Amino acid sequence: MKNISIPFLCFAGFAAGVLGVTSCASSSAKPSVEASSEAESAPPTNLPPAYVAPVAVFELRVLDFDKQVRVVDKPTLAALDFAAYFSNPIRLAGMDEKPENYTGKMANAKLADYPFPMLDSISEYEPDAVAGLTPIAWEPFSKILYAQTGDEMLAKTLNEVEAVKWDEPDVFRAFQTVSRLWGVPGKGDNQGTVEWWVEVMPAIWTNRAPFYGKLKFVSGGESAEVLNYYMTAEMNGEEAMNWARTLSSYWYPTLNTDLEQHTPGAIWENSSANRPFAVMRGNPMGKPMWVAFEVPAFRLTDEQLRANAVADSLAAAGEVVPVNRTLDTSSFARLETLASLENSCPATPATKKFRDALKKKLSKLPKEQNAWADDGMLWFRRNANYLVADKISGQDSLHNPLPRMVELKQYLDSMNVQLLVVPIPVKEEIYADKLVKGTPADLCVNVNGREFIRELLAAGIDVLDLYPSLMAARSGDEPPHYSYQRYDTHWALPGMLAAMEQLASRVTQYSWYAEANPQPGSLLMKDTVVLREGDLVAHLPDKEKSKYAADTLVGMKIYKGDKPYKGGKNAPILLMGDSFTGVFESVDQKSGGPGSLLAYATGLDVQVLTSWGGGPGVRARLKKMKKDMLSKRLVIYMMTARDFWQSPMEWDGI
Repeated sequence: MKNISIPFLCFAGFAAGVLGVTSCASSSAKPSVEASSEAESAPPTNLPPAYVAPVAVFELRVLDFDKQVRVVDKPTLAALDFAAYFSNPIRLAGMDEKPENYTGKMANAKLADYPFPMLDSISEYEPDAVAGLTPIAWEPFSKILYAQTGDEMLAKTLNEVEAVKWDEPDVFRAFQTVSRLWGVPGKGDNQGTVEWWVEVMPAIWTNRAPFYGKLKFVSGGESAEVLNYYMTAEMNGEEAMNWARTLSSYWYPTLNTDLEQHTPGAIWENSSANRPFAVMRGNPMGKPMWVAFEVPAFRLTDEQLRANAVADSLAAAGEVVPVNRTLDTSSFARLETLASLENSCPATPATKKFRDALKKKLSKLPKEQNAWADDGMLWFRRNANYLVADKISGQDSLHNPLPRMVELKQYLDSMNVQLLVVPIPVKEEIYADKLVKGTPADLCVNVNGREFIRELLAAGIDVLDLYPSLMAARSGDEPPHYSYQRYDTHWALPGMLAAMEQLASRVTQYSWYAEANPQPGSLLMKDTVVLREGDLVAHLPDKEKSKYAADTLVGMKIYKGDKPYKGGKNAPILLMGDSFTGVFESVDQKSGGPGSLLAYATGLDVQVLTSWGGGPGVRARLKKMKKDMLSKRLVIYMMTARDFWQSPMEWDGI
């Protein structure tokens, strides 16, 4: 077995994938039934929500209906993963509502008739075999198991359990989830192996009670080693924060998750009883909710908090070196870009045909399905919605980005800080021909999106238009490697490098560039490889998820001396935005994202400010950085262009 390190596990828990499979090799025979009930013909009613089930792995504190603290005694990856995955209200939001097309066949099914051939036995009671054993969350662990051993059987089998549709294939939502997994050590001749037992939690709207089962296969010694390390090795505070940051980034596309600005171990919600190291905010249904993660070892006493506050105050007072700034008032680049956009993406019969075909494709998806597969790639519903958007600047005041961008420019102008807006085209725009068959590869399909870029420029906003560079980059694709990741919403290295080359060129053109004392050649670049599970895989129909393994992606990692690069508070450039600023920068291999690459290319230090919850949310964080702004000459606002249209995070005033 490979050597496992805690940092690797923190990465592998969410970035590793499962081997693609297309069929189940398990027996078609019905599982045996260990216990039955005469009451099966009358299913239980008024079942309590799953999240109130008793759990010994973490202590649950419910502060309000939308705020929870989950206290983990020991910071093992197994304990933190379970605290995050088990009945997390952010993940469960809206799941209690009966889905469309559900006829209720499952409600009257008898336990003996449950269609789970992958289970060796089924019981309505928790089996004695798992008594005293600690449960784990199957999704993150199965990815680690695959990454370490190449064994995909566990993930494949549990995906099959969750994909059972009870002869109702038109219901998209899962009828049941595997809520708890136990690895039971083998005995006698099977010593050193692992048997797998599961708790299966039917959806609330099925009106069924949970049941338990044993999987039909046994895993070997390597799996036992991985399981033992997963459940016993403890993380330090920095590693735990990396875990929380990575989790938030992977849940962001459909759960709109982000980490709140919070001092690890400090008081939360004005209660000294709550001192989490990380606070996750999610907004999956239009209403925010919070889940905080606490570890006793990471708590800070009031004395420590006061001492840290004094130290931070002294450091902040002496660390940031103000600079005399003058704005580059040249309009040449902006006007040149504006001229290039005139009639560059007109509405034509071809664009109408594309829009009509895409709208038809979207109308056929179940309303809860946020991703789908076609032509070797996975596509994101919100990205597609952006491509068929109406006039973007015609949205209501809470969703119209135009006045907010003007407001931001005025705010930064008042401090003599340059603003450069960098919208990232969505994958579906660059690969429109793969999204809708018959679309010419060179057709500009995003008529209203391109018009909004023109409106920003016309309003005096400096905008870097990446569309031509990314279209040129895709012409050099070497399948299965593309400029955007196949199973993810983000770009891959070729697309990112094309964008950073253009961005670096623009930065060096500012009149103040030489005054900022660039140090070209001061950083080192090394090749690396990253294993990343696409953030869209989790949003496919359950039966399709196991088809899409993690992608092995080439990357670059930037070093300052022998340490991975990270920009400081005195950086003259602030790169702020959404997950496009953080992917490869603060998650995955780290120090290889846009901030590090821009610093390498320009010789200027770059500080990165990421809001995983979406580009609009980073503006409020900027307002809190008044001291840091004293050193800044340029703010680069980089975010996915999809958030220009009906962003789930409203464009509040700065």
